Amino acid sequence: MQSVTDIHHDSRAHASLGASSSHRWLMCPPSVRLSEHFEERPSVYAEEGTFLHELCELKLHRYLGDMTREVIDRQYEEHRDNDFYSDEAETVTDEYVNFCIETIEAIRLSCPDPLIMVEHRLDYSEYVPDGFGTGDLVIVADGVIEVIDFKGGRGVRVDADHNSQLMLYGLGALLEFDPLYDIRTVRMTIVQPRLGNTSTFEIAADALIEWAEKEVRPKALLAYEGKGEFCAGEHCQFCNAKYTCRARSEYFMQLAKQDFKEPNLLTDEEIADLLPMADSLNKWVQDLLAYATQQAVDGKSWPGYKLVAGRSVRRYTSEAEVIRACEKAGFTDIYKTSLLGVGDLEKRMGRKKFAELLGKYILKPTGAPTLVPESDPRKAYADAATDFKN
Repeated sequence: MQSVTDIHHDSRAHASLGASSSHRWLMCPPSVRLSEHFEERPSVYAEEGTFLHELCELKLHRYLGDMTREVIDRQYEEHRDNDFYSDEAETVTDEYVNFCIETIEAIRLSCPDPLIMVEHRLDYSEYVPDGFGTGDLVIVADGVIEVIDFKGGRGVRVDADHNSQLMLYGLGALLEFDPLYDIRTVRMTIVQPRLGNTSTFEIAADALIEWAEKEVRPKALLAYEGKGEFCAGEHCQFCNAKYTCRARSEYFMQLAKQDFKEPNLLTDEEIADLLPMADSLNKWVQDLLAYATQQAVDGKSWPGYKLVAGRSVRRYTSEAEVIRACEKAGFTDIYKTSLLGVGDLEKRMGRKKFAELLGKYILKPTGAPTLVPESDPRKAYADAATDFKN
């Protein structure tokens, strides 16, 4: 039985030139050292992804029988108590695990005793300084390596075709097992259940090594030393330095200065060309605003700007109490399919009666901090928060 008794992915070490960030550092090598100046802020999406990966691992160990029943049950109870646990989490991870099981059983038809590793550390430091990562599932059979990667996201579809993260995982597995198994092919699959996405990419072992020699090693050495050319693009999305990176700023400022030919009205073709730029420009502006707002919340003062309480939505403190108060006062037309919302019910009763009858059941939370020009008539955030509290 497996000696590991606890599954906690959040305690793992992370490589500065990790496989998961390889698309960025291969495109923009100096971003690695630049981003080290910024604090890593974990997101709720990353935390949920970690939880889902742990659940996947637990289910695969249960199928493989390499952990005791007692350990499996204890771990499962711990995960059921997690805030991210839900019926959907079970469904999403089941879909991934079922794909893995089908793949394992298919391989066993031609190779009775394949090597199967769950959450296996893969070292590719021969080509990337201090480079390593963790393969969700790695299967080594006669002449073939299978790498299967779980993606829990629902926002961006991830494709396996020439995916540098998977290729680095495949490279690490190839370096470890080729001497024993004479590997000829590396097959990599992404399973992304929330988007109904299963994507597979296959590459010859020799071609994978050639990619590592020509593409990866030179860029990795530059990235490790903080050298190379800055290059802005969609890969900036997960860079810690994206908010204040000068290269990214200059890239988008150039987009904003786009020159257009006569006539004065844009043509349909020019609008079509602008749409992708507009989306990228909007993301950059939103990143900039988010960074400036967070800095202001942390105490920084931006000349000409202040924090105010953003828009918030009133809600009932107790629907049951509101219903009882309405019925007692003779108001019965208070439902659609459920209790009317605060605004609709206020319109039906009239503002004065609504405040008199239900005011004590209405909560108006403080809006999220919003950075606005000082000319904005709203009170500064600290004052607004005090007023709402009172």
